[in-house]
Amino acid sequence: MARINKKGIISGKIGDKIFRNLNNQQIVQAKPDKVNQTKNTVVSSSEFRQCSSWAKQLRIGLHSFLNRHTDSYMYRRLTGKLYEAIFSNTSLPKGQRSLLNSNMNALVGFEFNTNSPFREHFKGDILVSVSSEREVIVNVSELQPRNQIKYSQITAQSELLLYVYSSNMILNTPVFDAYFSIQIDRNAVLQPEIIWTSPTVPEGHFILVVAKLMYYTNNKFTGKNYINTKELSPAKVLYANAN
Repeated sequence: MARINKKGIISGKIGDKIFRNLNNQQIVQAKPDKVNQTKNTVVSSSEFRQCSSWAKQLRIGLHSFLNRHTDSYMYRRLTGKLYEAIFSNTSLPKGQRSLLNSNMNALVGFEFNTNSPFREHFKGDILVSVSSEREVIVNVSELQPRNQIKYSQITAQSELLLYVYSSNMILNTPVFDAYFSIQIDRNAVLQPEIIWTSPTVPEGHFILVVAKLMYYTNNKFTGKNYINTKELSPAKVLYANAN
């Protein structure tokens, strides 16, 4: 339906023509043709929406870990990485691929905060593996803090947080998680190697292992005062796959 205002300008649709008012001028456009999507296009679109749903689920699961200290486009980038990993699964048809049946290595190295990339702030080696008993084993190599960690200008104290999050990726079902942290002083000559083993992860779960470098100042009354912000909060994915 089209209408005419007091100035005689038409707005609305008449037949295959669309009338618009732009800066008090009459604009006429042809109605766009309907786009007929192919079956493959519909399935691909559905897969991408599913990846967006999974990304939201992971973001909610990592909420306390990330503490909103991410860059503004993290969610979009995470969705894109999930889709990239799913897309690489050529053994299954579109629509049947998921985090549980695809190789999710594309997520390894994903930076949650591009304002302060983890790879630039932590130069040590962290190796992650999963045992035959579905235990996550994290090996943090020996460190020279002054040379291998980039510190904030206002503190010489940092804490390396390692977090294991796993889920069967079905909404409203219990998740498994475990974590440990290492306090690292910039003035320490050497930080010894640490090997940590998690409890057994439930079978059929997607496992995500992430690391975060937290900075803090000491206060004799309140203890640790963490100073991470959206500009300074290095965090990344160390491991991602189903067991």
